[in-house]
Amino acid sequence: MPTLFLHPLQIGNVRLDNNLALAPLAGTSNLAFRPICRRFGAGLTVSELVSARGVCYDPEFRRNWRYLVFDPTERPIAIQLFGSEPKDFANAIRRILEHPLLGQCSMIDLNMGCPVNKIVKAGEGAALMRTPDRAARIIEASVKAADGFNKPVTVKLRKGWDDSHVNAVSFARLAESAGAAALTVHGRTRSQFYGGRADWSVIGEVKAAVSVPVYGNGDIDSPSAARQMIREAGVDGLMLGRAARGNPWIFSWLTNALTVEEPKSDIVPELTPDDKIPVILEHLDALIDLRGELTAIREMRKQLIFYLSGTPHGAEIKRRAMTANSRSEILAVLEDWRIKCKKHCEHS
Repeated sequence: MPTLFLHPLQIGNVRLDNNLALAPLAGTSNLAFRPICRRFGAGLTVSELVSARGVCYDPEFRRNWRYLVFDPTERPIAIQLFGSEPKDFANAIRRILEHPLLGQCSMIDLNMGCPVNKIVKAGEGAALMRTPDRAARIIEASVKAADGFNKPVTVKLRKGWDDSHVNAVSFARLAESAGAAALTVHGRTRSQFYGGRADWSVIGEVKAAVSVPVYGNGDIDSPSAARQMIREAGVDGLMLGRAARGNPWIFSWLTNALTVEEPKSDIVPELTPDDKIPVILEHLDALIDLRGELTAIREMRKQLIFYLSGTPHGAEIKRRAMTANSRSEILAVLEDWRIKCKKHCEHS
């Protein structure tokens, strides 16, 4: 029987058009970038990680609004929270879901996989995989709070803390028992951060151990990798993070490639400046609307590193973009890149 690679997915009471998701990416998966990924084919997007305690002490959402805000047309969307205290999660979830806009989110995601030192030193993110009892209490408190608003709660986790403490399977069972409606498993330990290769076999073990939907995460950077993970791990969905930075087109490539059992080729099209520049400017303009021009320009410089990576004249253009201080300056740099690439093609 052929494998159905791309298909709708049900998470609690939320039906997703397909099983591709944009992972929460600090500094990237905001209101400026998520809708672009949705347009290219992501069935679900997730906000940047937001501090549960921070939400509790931000009565008007002034400090956290830029992380939380979304356009209702983006839905389905998950808001991701991190923290270490069950009561903080419960209170934050109630505050979010009582808000007239934020309460329209599709689900709440709990971050139990972030490897960043600042997070884990506070007992948050991936550190919760070392304290499964606390993690269970957090999930239970979150589910109870979200149930009052008919919203499912999902959990993102890792392979484990390090190679001596690989507990993804037992942790996933615990999360399911505590009420999680779906899981995302990143196939690296916390000690790996993002180095080495993701262990897809442990993702498959989690999938076999639970009955809720499981997203696989880690090293899904091409149609062939996406197909291979589904075959090897049997996951219900794929969550893309770093591979989508500066490359929202990957969702379109996966959507096209995963609709057939064996495509003629997994080679993705080479994008030209004419393909990229309109999307870059769309991203920039949305970021300006969200953050104001000066802040948006600073943040967009980082995104341009990803958009221009591996392109002809990319290194030179990136260096110049790092000194741009306005939209017009970035536009001038991009137009120069277009001209240089055109000449490059004419002489190659």
